[in-house]
Amino acid sequence: MKKHKILYGICGLGNGHTYRQLQIVEHFSSIAEVMVFAHDNSYEFYNNKFKDNPSVKVVEVAIPFYAGNKNGIDFERSVGLPINQKDIFKINCAALARASKELGKPDLVITDYESVSAQYAYAHSVPLITIDQQSKYLSGDFPEELAGFTFKDEIERLHMFFPKATARIACSFFKVPLRPGGDEVHFFPSTLKDSVVKMKRSPRKNSVLVYISSAREFGQTPEEIIRACSTQESSEFHVFLGQGELYDPRRFSNSNVHVYEHGNSKFDEVMQECVGIVSTAGHSLLSEAMYLGIPVYAIPVSPYEQHMNAHVISKNGFGISSPKIDSKRLVEFIENIPQFEKTIGSDTGVLLRGVGQDSIIEFLNSLLR
Repeated sequence: MKKHKILYGICGLGNGHTYRQLQIVEHFSSIAEVMVFAHDNSYEFYNNKFKDNPSVKVVEVAIPFYAGNKNGIDFERSVGLPINQKDIFKINCAALARASKELGKPDLVITDYESVSAQYAYAHSVPLITIDQQSKYLSGDFPEELAGFTFKDEIERLHMFFPKATARIACSFFKVPLRPGGDEVHFFPSTLKDSVVKMKRSPRKNSVLVYISSAREFGQTPEEIIRACSTQESSEFHVFLGQGELYDPRRFSNSNVHVYEHGNSKFDEVMQECVGIVSTAGHSLLSEAMYLGIPVYAIPVSPYEQHMNAHVISKNGFGISSPKIDSKRLVEFIENIPQFEKTIGSDTGVLLRGVGQDSIIEFLNSLLR
């Protein structure tokens, strides 16, 4: 039987998109010929992950970054961003040429916020499936503004990158209230790493995981983060910071604060044992926390999405939200962890529970059939 051919686009800004698609790519690599369009973090990860798998070819693309403001896309500011100074056209034409030569016309194109694969789908008139968090703004009933941010730029990017799709999938750790007249979007629980799905929790009373994403600028220095945590002497903090000289763990030493770089193998062990998580409010880690029943001290950074995620956490008693790591708010968070944990466990109306990749794979297989 001839194998299906799939083109899979994966955004590489930060680690969230990279890991959210892994289980789905692995599934199709066993039954189909797969080409992955990826950039930055996702290209590095998938190129290494599938280097010995003949069913998966990983091709580098380059995606322009469109900055946003409360009124939509900020084209003027986007011009000068360092990420946009590479020869994007040349890189992408090379990727499209390779796809034409080595993949041909695919049976299906799937993309997690990566637009070059979508262009290939449009050129060849094949079904395009989008999988992301942003599509929820096409149909959801959300506050128009949070902390000075709106989702107008998210809507405009979706219309620019993916004006037409056979189906739009939105992953979410919370149930999305729908607005009348919104686009058709298929909602699924968040996709989760195998290590999270299989994790056997063994919480230690005083252990707290701290994770600061490197995908966006954070408003506190490492010294300020460590100082705030060190004031809570009865708790033990495991702090994961971005790579680079600025975040070199050797610069920090404190009896109750341990610092690691992103990607450190100790992360899963810390998550298994922690009673609470202090983190920027990205989709992936908050989804994992809610799946495992771990309360969150959410620190939203620039995109509206992070403020919406943090809003859901604080409004529904799953933790607290704050613009920074503050010693007084840490006390409040740690003291109320038992109640937050109870609220997460008893919730039936807010959290969208389950393992998303199982139902998403079933949905995608039905399209291939």
